Amino acid sequence: MRIEKIEVFHLCMPMKFNFKSSQALLHQRETLVIKVTDELGHSGFGEVVAFKEPFYTGETLPRAKEVLLQRLLPQLLEGEIPHPFAIHSWPDLGYPMAVAGVENALLDGFTRRQQQSIMDAVFDEETQERIYGGMVLGDLEPAILLRQIEDYRQEGYVRFKIKIKPGDGFAKLQRVREKYPDLMLLADANRSFQAEQIPELRKIDQLGLLCLEEPLASGDPVSYQRLQEQMLTPLCLDESIQTKADLIQAAELRACQAVNLKVGRVGGLAYVKQMIEICRRHKIHYWIGSMMESGISKILHVHLASLKDNYIPGDLSSSRRYFARDVIQPEITVQRGRIQVPRGPGLGVEIDEEALNYYALDHRVLERGVGPGINGSS
Repeated sequence: MRIEKIEVFHLCMPMKFNFKSSQALLHQRETLVIKVTDELGHSGFGEVVAFKEPFYTGETLPRAKEVLLQRLLPQLLEGEIPHPFAIHSWPDLGYPMAVAGVENALLDGFTRRQQQSIMDAVFDEETQERIYGGMVLGDLEPAILLRQIEDYRQEGYVRFKIKIKPGDGFAKLQRVREKYPDLMLLADANRSFQAEQIPELRKIDQLGLLCLEEPLASGDPVSYQRLQEQMLTPLCLDESIQTKADLIQAAELRACQAVNLKVGRVGGLAYVKQMIEICRRHKIHYWIGSMMESGISKILHVHLASLKDNYIPGDLSSSRRYFARDVIQPEITVQRGRIQVPRGPGLGVEIDEEALNYYALDHRVLERGVGPGINGSS
């Protein structure tokens, strides 16, 4: 496969509500979409899901964009790519979200060219045709939280993740559990608890959660090992696991019982597949997260959530929950709590390039043998 043209869309997508966690407050989502076009005219799309500020990992959107335009993308235009995963043999730049965006675009284009779905190309196993959606609710006042849970239960959602922080996290979860004793419930602390606050965390064992995600500010696997030894609730690692080595260390230490996998965070689908194999081998539960991304990245997570041994429904809800208009067609919808998994070539959806241009702050074009072009401003 020879890439002839690459486009980078820097999007700003207004969100329909403010989303609050212990680490950040978001009211819009800036993201990068990469479009690659090969010598036969086949195109593929990928998304770089880094945030503008380094509250999740150290990789930021501005820096990822710089690395893409100055190093990764020009290299794509110099030779041929035998397979999308070949880019992982390039020198490690330390920017997994940028690399994942490139890999995903190449993989989408490659599998469309082969008239093959991404899951068939990467995973040789049966998948589900429909998956359950999962709702993520921010750090909300208890009355608002309970009202939203009830509203989304009426839409068919059965699994809820609540963002918590020290001080009121346990009390909030306790109120939810008292009202909904059978609800599939988990919590995400986004690394907000210090060592001296572990007694507060241990009270969560009373609530029968599916898992407790990233509670410790240190992110240290030995600290997680000690905490897991003290708790019945399965600990789930997210941003603490960025490489295979991180996952293997956590598995050997028994520092967690579950892992939240996100394609961008770990550097691409090639690494996700390897991490799923590690989880299976070490009997660690895995399930699929989300980055409040556009449909280009989210539909890839929908595909991953169709693997039959996912631990729980992922952080996957309808496109219209976050954005008035998504950039894929058809958009992701939840009907009676479930999402239909696309079956067409590549991602299985079409990209709404009119929407890309509508949201674009900046549009860069790189072509083989031609200098970069710029539309708009960043």
